[in-house]
Amino acid sequence: MFSLPKSIFAKTIFITLLVLITFLLFRPIERLSLFFLKFEDPVILEYENYFYRDLNRNGRLDVYEDSRNSTSMRVEDLLAQMTISEKVGQMMHPALSIKPNLELKLFQMTMGLESLDETQILKKHITHFNFYGSPTPLELGKKLNYLQRIASRSRLGIPLSISSDPLHEVKGGGVAAFDIDGFSKWPSQLGLAATRDTSLVEKFGQIAATEYRSVGIHTALHPMADLATDPRWARNFGTFGSDSKISSEMTAAYMRGFQGTKISSNSVITMVKHFPGGGPQEFGLDAHLPSGKNQVYPGGNFEYHLFPFKKVINEGLRAIMPYYAIPKGQTSEDVAMGFNRQIITDILRDQLNFDGVVCSDWGIISGRPWGVEHLSEEDRFKKSLLAGVDQFGGESDVKKIIDLVNEGEISEERIDISVRRLLQNKFDLGLFEQPFVDESQINSIVSNEKHRVIGLKAQQKSLVLLKNGDKGKSVLPIGRRSKIFLDGLSNEIGINYGEVVTKPDNADFIILNLPVVANGTQDPGSNKIIDKLLSTVIPSSDLNFSPKVISKVSNYSERAALIIIVNLNRPAILSQIDKFSDVLIGSFGVSDEAIFRVLFGDSVPVAKLPFEIPSSMDEVRMQKEDLPDDTNEPSYEFGFGLTY
Repeated sequence: MFSLPKSIFAKTIFITLLVLITFLLFRPIERLSLFFLKFEDPVILEYENYFYRDLNRNGRLDVYEDSRNSTSMRVEDLLAQMTISEKVGQMMHPALSIKPNLELKLFQMTMGLESLDETQILKKHITHFNFYGSPTPLELGKKLNYLQRIASRSRLGIPLSISSDPLHEVKGGGVAAFDIDGFSKWPSQLGLAATRDTSLVEKFGQIAATEYRSVGIHTALHPMADLATDPRWARNFGTFGSDSKISSEMTAAYMRGFQGTKISSNSVITMVKHFPGGGPQEFGLDAHLPSGKNQVYPGGNFEYHLFPFKKVINEGLRAIMPYYAIPKGQTSEDVAMGFNRQIITDILRDQLNFDGVVCSDWGIISGRPWGVEHLSEEDRFKKSLLAGVDQFGGESDVKKIIDLVNEGEISEERIDISVRRLLQNKFDLGLFEQPFVDESQINSIVSNEKHRVIGLKAQQKSLVLLKNGDKGKSVLPIGRRSKIFLDGLSNEIGINYGEVVTKPDNADFIILNLPVVANGTQDPGSNKIIDKLLSTVIPSSDLNFSPKVISKVSNYSERAALIIIVNLNRPAILSQIDKFSDVLIGSFGVSDEAIFRVLFGDSVPVAKLPFEIPSSMDEVRMQKEDLPDDTNEPSYEFGFGLTY
């Protein structure tokens, strides 16, 4: 029978060997190298009174290590030293999970996103990662510093570029927006649009960029310049509404805030999406699923959706993301945007003169290859590269592109074109000089009280007052001593404003906060398990509130004055609840504190609807997907908003 050695020394040696054997058996060899790796920053050397990081550890000052040189000189020097494997590694942009909660794990699983294996940095030469997770800001900064130290041990010391979906929205903003405690909190993009305040949007960008850079995030996978022209589309929450001109001004202000007037070590690059505008989805269905793979233009309004992109391209856009969908009838070949040369090269590159990075939406090769499902993954890469894509979101299979080059299917010169663009952004962001963040400063920056106050004011400013009593008799603002019954709002916050009662019959006012409308889920359009899983987080196109909600509203209306706040991050049919309400307010991802401040008069409502509110699903079905605000009898028109 097997037994442990008896001496302490022998036991120690035995256990150490056992740990190493287990490590070898159950973890890749490359991870063993990380286990022993001593993470030291590249040595700082001096050359003629100039101090620099010796990134490739060759003991001399290379052109790419010298920040006094132009970005183009540095890019060409580094590019000339790179192998084809190191080049292709730059073209991948997979996920990086840090302390994901259950919700985020489900999201990542349903999206088919492979998470970072730390050896991808040294083995596959990948240096772009998309952050997902729920760490504290300090935990995030520490982890990203650790990963940057791994990257600094690569042959050329190329630093990592970290991207993220929105992190500043109040919980409930949408499936592509995450909330991390510690960052300042703001309304969704729709809420920012409702304020009509471009200076506020630019200020948000400045604050968010400061907080992003403090933890080591360099690229914002936002904003969305798509237009909310079909109320059924599940991603309306991430747009600036239905009006092309307003969206153009808001998108440009957002980009100015994040990037500044010139890309620098203080900037965060905005990857505006989803070119050429993802709003006109057929039947309003979401393009993440096969059932929503088509984008249609029954109103002949393709150019209208391009307008916001034109403005930001002219004002310094550095990265852009095409959408998943197929632009039916707009090009000679019915293939998705990421495979469509007419969309990316003819329109984006040649007509609009965009020369920045084109990064595909996530998983178009391995998960959502609409229009090219019949092609192998290698041929999908080839078609996308020939269409003009520089980088592949959510992908990490470098071998297939390397094989295409080695087989002569794609030239190395074509790869160089994309890598130049990607390296230019890294250099301009100052990452080669300082990829690390000061961990001691993180909490003081992201927990800045001034940022919190400005964000809260933005939330208040985004609330749209749709109805305030009948026959000229106003209900709002509520008096401070009023008895209030709360449904969907915090009692702990409510007691600071009124007397919170536990029964609706004892209240002067019943305040009901309704979440985003959702009735079932979108049909996946396939029998694949991954599509069925993903469909569970995408709502159906029915914008009516459920009978259960209507019954509750009717019941409340008989007991006291009824104030309804409804989350319009997705347009809803308000006709039925409107007739029972005394006050109706539209919200776009705000905190309870912001709602109470408006209800009790601490803040006066000034916001305007960023799209119209349709009166029925029959009206919705008759409107055209690519035309803004075109239902016949909307309950509330675009731009409506009361004050008091």
